This record gives sequence, structure tokens and C-alpha cells, in this order.
Amino acid sequence: MENNSNSFKGKNLQILISFGVLFLMWGFITNLNFVYKDYLAYIFNLNYSLSTLINLTFFTTYLVVSLQAGNLISKIGYKKGIMVGWVLSCLGCFTFFLAVYFRNFECFLAALFMQAAGITILQVGANLYIVLWKNILLKANIKTAASRLVLMQAFNSLGAFLAPFLASPILWMMIDLPSESKNMISSADRFLIEAPYVHYPYLFVAIAMTMYAIYLFFVKIPQIDTSGIEPANKMPQIRRRHVMHFPQLRLGAFAIFAYVGAEVSLGNYLTDFSKDTVIYYWGAAMVGRFVGSFLLHQSSLRKSVGICAGMSILLVVLSVITGGTISFWMIVAVGLFNSILFPAIFTLGVNGLGKFSEDGSSVLIMSIVGGAIIPFNVINFSYVSYKIAFLIVIVCYFYIALYGLKLSRFDRIEEKEELQPQKI
Repeated sequence: MENNSNSFKGKNLQILISFGVLFLMWGFITNLNFVYKDYLAYIFNLNYSLSTLINLTFFTTYLVVSLQAGNLISKIGYKKGIMVGWVLSCLGCFTFFLAVYFRNFECFLAALFMQAAGITILQVGANLYIVLWKNILLKANIKTAASRLVLMQAFNSLGAFLAPFLASPILWMMIDLPSESKNMISSADRFLIEAPYVHYPYLFVAIAMTMYAIYLFFVKIPQIDTSGIEPANKMPQIRRRHVMHFPQLRLGAFAIFAYVGAEVSLGNYLTDFSKDTVIYYWGAAMVGRFVGSFLLHQSSLRKSVGICAGMSILLVVLSVITGGTISFWMIVAVGLFNSILFPAIFTLGVNGLGKFSEDGSSVLIMSIVGGAIIPFNVINFSYVSYKIAFLIVIVCYFYIALYGLKLSRFDRIEEKEELQPQKI
């Protein structure tokens, strides 16, 4: 019996490690696009309007692909769905290489859409799998589910954090010049020298992703079947025919929309200080997630969302009234409290959906499009004043706090804070 128990724990650990690497690598490739954005704009000779297509294409893909991703996973299962998403992202990276090599911007946008579509499928499938997945040795409740997802998202943040550190050195290593000559090159000249090599990192990433796809193919990932599980919401049966009838999901989609929009808006603000300083913001989010995955075991998930959103409001307000360097560090600190918000909102949004879980995950991931819409409006208002623009961000965090403390609650058939048992 003890050997069976150890074997089961070993398999569970393998699954967690496999998903951890998965989250890390897609966090890396996602941020790599934004790190190389200026290089790509230079290569394709883009003006500001055209360069915004990179950001717009990436986030709009969530809106276009998410619902189809949920249907795909429902039909072919989690492992095959995750494999499809991973391979699609991998093909996107290979196409990136060709598009930049041949200086074809239309092909580049197609590659970006392909990569983003794969990541969307991963978001829909992998996030939900981590929330629903459990083993017979552990009780699956909402706090442990959120804690697992926060931990996985921490690896995603680690990948995003590493991208800016590795992006330029990877290009610099490819420059065939003596080290003495390299030390004499100015930052402006270095940019011009590095730009023609920007497609090679995508090739390296694509090769690494291909190797990992082969590994994933042989990893046993148990299927989770939610088809026979009735939702936990206490409502007339006739109203359970569509996922949008569930308030925790419907209102959670707005919370995801608000969160991603606020997070990206503040990241853009820090970029205005310096392109290098935004790394502290993402680093704070990474640290917060590793710490938060432990702390969530000790506290209420809903209160944690409310407290973190409330602290974000306080820090944004302090940033507005202080200005200068202090204002910068206040926004960096927001990253620390942002850390648990996405995984916590996601967990609360799919909580109790039962057979509607895959559809619910699709709706929540579709709401990531807020990362394109809200920052666009913040930028427009910032031309008048950043203090006025930040009112949009404050409203976003206020709604998130309201969702965590009140709007995520619903009348249950059984008054338990427990996720329903899943068929594995």
C-alpha cells in the first residue's frame, strides 16, 4: 500500500512539474514578443499605428479563439487539447522566424495570431485542469485549487521575468565581434546591430518547444470528465442551459477583463520611465505568486482578492499624489498585490460550474482581451493627464475587490466551500 501511495504521489509530482515547465515556457514566449517589439517595428519599418497591431493582434486572438478552445477540449480531452495548443504555438514560432527573415509583416501577423491561438488553448485547458485536478490523497477545496493555480502562474511569471534578461544577451552572443569591440559600441548602435538577428531566438524557442512537445506526448495526464456533474448553483433547472446564467462566471469575466486591462496599463506606464524598469513590476508579481501559493492555504480566497485589490487601489492613489521616483515604486509594488488576482478570480469564476466548466474557462480566458481595450483608453486619457487616466485603473481594481468580497458568492445547493468531485 505504501509503495502504491508513493507511486501515486510521484505521478502527481510529475504532472505538476510538467505543467510548471509548460507555464514557464509560454510565459517566456509571450513576453519575448513585447521585449522584441521595438526591434520588430524597426525591421518592418512600422509607424506607431502599425506597431500597435502587434499588441492588438495578440490580445484579440483571445476573443476569437477562446470559445472554440473550450469546445475543442470538451471533444478531444485535456491532454490532446493542450498538445494542440502547444504545437500551434510552436508552429507560430517557426513562422515568426521565416516572417522576420523574409521581412514579410503580413506573415508575421499570421505567425503572431497562430502563436497567440495556441497560448489561448493552453490558457483555457491548462488553467482549468490545474483547478479541477486533484488526487485521492487530498481534499479538493477552493483554496487548495486556487493555491495550485497561483503556483503554476508563478512559473508563468518566472518565464515572463526571464525573457527581458535573456532576450538581449541571446542576440548579443550571435554578433561575431571581438569582446573589446563590443564594449565600445553605444546602446543606440547596439540596437541597430542586434536588430537583424531578432528572428533567431524564435527559432531556438521553437526547437525547445518541439523537444518539450515530444516529452509531453509520453507523460500520462489523467483525463478529467465533468460531463456528468451538475452545477452547484441553486437556480431553476431551465436556467442551467447556458454558462452565462451563472453569476460567479458572468461577473468573473468582467473581473478578468478589468484585471488584465489594469495590469497591462500599469506596465505601459512603467515602460514610459524606462524599458528596463518594468522588469521590477513583473518580478514583484512573480515573488507574490510564489508566496501567495502558500498563504492562500491559510486565508479566505475571497477576502484575499478583496485585500489585494484594495491595496492596489491604495498604491495607485499614492502614486498619483506623490509623483516622481516614489510614484514609480508605488506602481512596482502593485505588481506584488496583482500576483494572486488572475488565478484567484479564475478559480472563483469556474467554481461550481460542473459540466459547464470548459465553457466557463473559455469565457474567462476570452476576457483577457481587456489587455488590449483598457490600456488603449488609458493611453488616450494620459495625453490629458496620467492622474485622470489612472482613474480607469482605480475603477478596475474597485470592481475586482467587489467581485472578490461579494459578487463571486452564489446560492449553492450544498452550502460548502468545496469544489465538486471530478471523475478522473
